[in-house]
Amino acid sequence: MNRLQRHWRNFEIRLQKSDRVQNVLKALYARYVAFCYRTIRWDRLGMESYEADIARGVPRLLCFWHEQLIMMAYMRDWSDHGGGAVVSRHADAQIMAEHMRGLGIEIIEVGTSDVNIGPVRDSVRHLRAGKTLAITVDGPMGPAREPKPGALVIATLAQLPVTPCAYAVTRSIRLRTWDRLIVPLPWCRGVFSVGQGFTPKPRMSESEMADAQAKLTELINAQEAICAAHLRKT
Repeated sequence: MNRLQRHWRNFEIRLQKSDRVQNVLKALYARYVAFCYRTIRWDRLGMESYEADIARGVPRLLCFWHEQLIMMAYMRDWSDHGGGAVVSRHADAQIMAEHMRGLGIEIIEVGTSDVNIGPVRDSVRHLRAGKTLAITVDGPMGPAREPKPGALVIATLAQLPVTPCAYAVTRSIRLRTWDRLIVPLPWCRGVFSVGQGFTPKPRMSESEMADAQAKLTELINAQEAICAAHLRKT
């Protein structure tokens, strides 16, 4: 890291620690995302089975890629059902988390290290209470589009299925972040899709965990393909 990069990094850290700056960013983010949601013409696919489970008090562990974090909170109206999301404690992620709280979503904070016993326990408790939980399976720090064991461990302990989901829009930009975060643009078309998942077997071996991770990758990618195909047809 050269001198200019060090100065820029120190500047970023100061901004992240400034409550005034963070509050401004949270307000701007919330207004922009809400504006995009209102101006995009949305379709929803595969929701019938999910809504039927909610009506029966059966929760889901929703799994998607970190790059799709911005809009997934709008997959449904959470006012009639306890929704939750696992979100990093990092300052950037907390900007999104504050907006989710405003939508009635409970936030379970997770550190950027691999040791997160407390959040795993809270996640299992949340699901056992009959509430939906959403998790970016390749977060909080990547590598992108490579699921970590966390979601599968939570699903195993709660004995509930991991459920793949995705969204797509016809107009967006991608940030130059590790996850290539998708930022939707207003006045376009969009679609949410929820698929059928699987319940991981308890006490998986290392190879079984790798197989489960590969299966989850395939299922999430399939939901992305469904979204893309739907937008091409409409």
